[in-house]
Amino acid sequence: MLLALIALLVAAAPAAWAKPRAPERLDGRYIVVYERSVDRPVGETKRLERAEGFESRLRYRRALKGFAARLTAEQVREVRSDPAVAFVAPDRRVEALGNVPLAAGETVPTGVRRIQAASTIATREASSVNVAVIDTGIDLAHPDLNAQDGTNCVGSGPAQDDRGHGTHVAGTIGARNNGAGVVGVAPGTRLLAVKVLDARGIGTWSQIICGIDWVTATRSDDDPSNDIAVANMSLGGLGQPVEPCPTTTDPVHLAICASTAAGVTYVVAAGNDGWDFDFASAPVLPATYPEVLTVTAMSDADGRPGGSAAAPGCARTQADDRYASFSNYAATAAVAAHVVAAPGVCVRSTLPGGRYGTMSGTSMAAPHVAGAAAVCLGETGAAGPCAGLSPAEIVAKLHADAEGYTTAVPFFGFSGDPLRPVPGAYFGHLPWVGWDTTAPVVRSFSPAHGATALPASTTVAVEFSETMDRPTAQAAFSLRRTGDGAAVAGKFSWSGNRMTFRPSVALAEATGYTSTVGRGALDAAGNQLAASAVSTFQTGTTVTAHPSAATVETGSLRAGSHTALALDDDVHYEVDSTATSTRTTSWVAVTGGVSNGLTTLRLAYRGRSSIACTQTISLWNWAKNGWTNLDARTVGSTEVLVDKAVSGILGDYVSGTSGDGELRVRVRCTNGTASFYTSAELLRLTYTR
Repeated sequence: MLLALIALLVAAAPAAWAKPRAPERLDGRYIVVYERSVDRPVGETKRLERAEGFESRLRYRRALKGFAARLTAEQVREVRSDPAVAFVAPDRRVEALGNVPLAAGETVPTGVRRIQAASTIATREASSVNVAVIDTGIDLAHPDLNAQDGTNCVGSGPAQDDRGHGTHVAGTIGARNNGAGVVGVAPGTRLLAVKVLDARGIGTWSQIICGIDWVTATRSDDDPSNDIAVANMSLGGLGQPVEPCPTTTDPVHLAICASTAAGVTYVVAAGNDGWDFDFASAPVLPATYPEVLTVTAMSDADGRPGGSAAAPGCARTQADDRYASFSNYAATAAVAAHVVAAPGVCVRSTLPGGRYGTMSGTSMAAPHVAGAAAVCLGETGAAGPCAGLSPAEIVAKLHADAEGYTTAVPFFGFSGDPLRPVPGAYFGHLPWVGWDTTAPVVRSFSPAHGATALPASTTVAVEFSETMDRPTAQAAFSLRRTGDGAAVAGKFSWSGNRMTFRPSVALAEATGYTSTVGRGALDAAGNQLAASAVSTFQTGTTVTAHPSAATVETGSLRAGSHTALALDDDVHYEVDSTATSTRTTSWVAVTGGVSNGLTTLRLAYRGRSSIACTQTISLWNWAKNGWTNLDARTVGSTEVLVDKAVSGILGDYVSGTSGDGELRVRVRCTNGTASFYTSAELLRLTYTR
């Protein structure tokens, strides 16, 4: 299916193509990677420094073994020839993928509400895992953040944010639910600051590897409390073509491979060039790496689905519930398998100095998903649906859950998602963070359990307690004849949490049926039905009846009798109108032997008038002792068929309170100016008992 949606084509924003599609190398700066067999990478680095006369800037021991340094061309040749060295790669530029603050927003950011991580009255709780923000650092003193110093790969001192980008990202992930400021996706989650970008939001691949190396080290050091499970990387740059982990010569990719193997899930931004970030010869990295969960940006203005709000206040060129025009996208099926979308336009979050502000970019979209991944792993010490899964399995689950929820609830999505695609551009589905572990239940069946005398046209409706995964719910449902277990074929339709099954052919009369929903039915969060649910009902016998007598009430009999009403055969029961004042015909047909226990009732009448008159058809209501109008219309010389289902308490139209009784129908027609006559050809009652 993905291949049909994401055929390669030019970018949606033609102006973006004016940008060069070539990685920016940094002259004289290199990343050196040792062979896997090297046991003492620091010792090897010191040996090379002494032998070749250079000083390394950064040293790596966990995500990969190696170092970063300024090297001359001759030093590069010598280092490459050393048997301990696997390869030497040029260092490259990388930058934050967001913009500067623009304007203030609201306490519960719309993006957090849009993915249903919070509402105006409730939020998620803190994740039970640690999240690293690999960025410009974090304002470690911000009162709305549970932020701690991690490592500084740019300079000395704590990983303090001197740009604002990392602090903004951190707030979307985990701003506290403390009654002030904003609320994050996973409020109060412990955030580790990993500074790899400078005050301009610029960094290098060597600094990125430094951050990844430190994050990976937390998984195996002596302090289990600092283990990082999720890392957000709202940054990127162009790089070399992507190869598999075992053969890659991309040091950043190699570091990501080792870090995910150690148990860290990476969520990264797709980029803001409006082009396909997985362009083969010059992909945006780390977005194109298959080990990460890549996030594109969509626009939301009101925190609700539907696309009915005005454009976001800080970006009037964007539209509510639509893909962001600046967002990069996937153009290959392989990469689309690890792409989701999140709100990235006019996102309000924390800023350094205890402040708040608004930014736009895929940088702002990614932390929504990083927070979702953290919540999926666990909240307030309780295991979540992602607990125990590997990073690859978490990426696959978040991708599949986003697709599954939007498929079950299409209204939740946005213009540009795979259900409403942009040709050639895959932006992914919007994650739903309303995860719960509550098992769904069947609230009700219709018909109700034990219902009898139902018509052969009966459909079965099942009301669930919450949004269901529709394919599994339909597969878990069956309708069978109670006597022999024969299955009934049919089609499904949905309205909210209500599933309706419509049999392909009419049910058999006077027959018992059993409806069952098995435990294979899952809700949108993947929870299994709490218990199987069963309901039985009985169809009735359909009876067709015709009048046993007819009496003229107003006017005079012109021709025929009640027997003319039994068949549609051009034999008529005719009545002349009165000749003065309002000309009127009125007659009453009586049908005997009608069951007081009828469950359906339908009337069919065919007749005409010599000139136009106003015709009303009524039923005598024995409980109210008066006529109840069923139909009113103008009829003329062309025969008209009135075919109406009767509603209300049907037994009130039959005399007596039990057994069989009498049902009366009155046909009346009036004309204010001229005499006329009416001709009735058919009067038929059909009921189920």
